Amino acid sequence: MSDSHDNTSKVSLAVEFFNNVGADVVFHLGDIISPFTLKILGGLEAEVYVLYGNNDGDKVLLSKTAREIGVNISDPPLVLELGGLRVIAIHGWGSREYTRGIVEAFASSGKYDIVLYGHTHEVEVRILDKVLVVNPGEVHGYLSGRSTIALIDTKKMSTEVVEL
Repeated sequence: MSDSHDNTSKVSLAVEFFNNVGADVVFHLGDIISPFTLKILGGLEAEVYVLYGNNDGDKVLLSKTAREIGVNISDPPLVLELGGLRVIAIHGWGSREYTRGIVEAFASSGKYDIVLYGHTHEVEVRILDKVLVVNPGEVHGYLSGRSTIALIDTKKMSTEVVEL
């Protein structure tokens, strides 16, 4: 999930969805904005990784809140190994084209199996140089008119985009 921009009702729907499907790991790829929205992610029954985005507010308070609710929060990029897969997660920087260029560089590097990103508010799911590239779109739904999240099956390397 990405770009919730304090739409607490949509974040709550996302948490409910991920809990209902039994997600093991959930990423929020930036632009949560406020600690009160971050607290909702504390209801996830999965391991949670949150990235700071370009619009996030008080990072000190967000960091404190994340520690209190047991959520991992960090600046991007975040690099992890999950189930034997190398994953890199970013928010994005600058224009859509600039962000996509960075994503393509990560995918082309040969170092990752999955590249996750947000920032552009546009859904993208594709394979690039054998790498799964996913942008779940925006949770808040204000810019695109769609409130979306993505569910990745890492065994099948498939992605389902879900409308909230």
